[in-house]
Amino acid sequence: MTRLFVDYKIDENTDFSLDKEDSRYISSVLRMRVGEELIVVDDDGYEIRSSVLSLSKDEVVLRALERSENTSESPCKVTLYQSVSKGERMDLTIQKSVELGVYKIVPVFSERCVVKPGKDSKIDRWQKIALEAARQSGRGIIPEVASPMSFMEALKDADDKALKLFPWEEEHGQTLKHVIDGTTFDSAAVFIGPEGGFSEDEAQSAKDAGLSLVTLGRRILRTETAGPAVLAMLLYHNEL
Repeated sequence: MTRLFVDYKIDENTDFSLDKEDSRYISSVLRMRVGEELIVVDDDGYEIRSSVLSLSKDEVVLRALERSENTSESPCKVTLYQSVSKGERMDLTIQKSVELGVYKIVPVFSERCVVKPGKDSKIDRWQKIALEAARQSGRGIIPEVASPMSFMEALKDADDKALKLFPWEEEHGQTLKHVIDGTTFDSAAVFIGPEGGFSEDEAQSAKDAGLSLVTLGRRILRTETAGPAVLAMLLYHNEL
């Protein structure tokens, strides 16, 4: 069923109008008709089953039929500190991470990033990808894609997380399983390196900052695979 997100609370048995962007999406892109139903997620994270009362190109009016709590969100809020990768790799990372339950994504410019900081920000594009993935996967929130930051800024930003993971291909002793088995945590930070991986200096800085250096197994994963792989492991630990 079609899913939209709004930034206000919706009560049952009330009528409400969508903004112009969502109205055009419903009327012109999806070509929905009066009487058809969709799900609208309000700013409390509740799902409102709604039906189309009237529609035009610039305004769609819906009636709220039923309000229920969204149950798709993880009990653990995971922030992915993803080193900025090139082209479609970053897009794919964001899409799959949202599907797998990430709470927030922070683009990071680490030492070996091929992409360098510049004036041309891709935040709007990345946030739109997060929105579409949230719609598709039945999320109760749209995960935020934050403004890019440096590696050292990211380490400071992650300081308050209960679990702090630093997957590194040069780590061969401690596995992610060793770190999380038998533990519970309500927040986590996951650092993922760029195409060339993290440097030794960065790994040492991470260790000094209290992050757990871990191996993800016998094979080296691409940057666009590593983040979703860790999220899938945390999903299994916390939800399944």
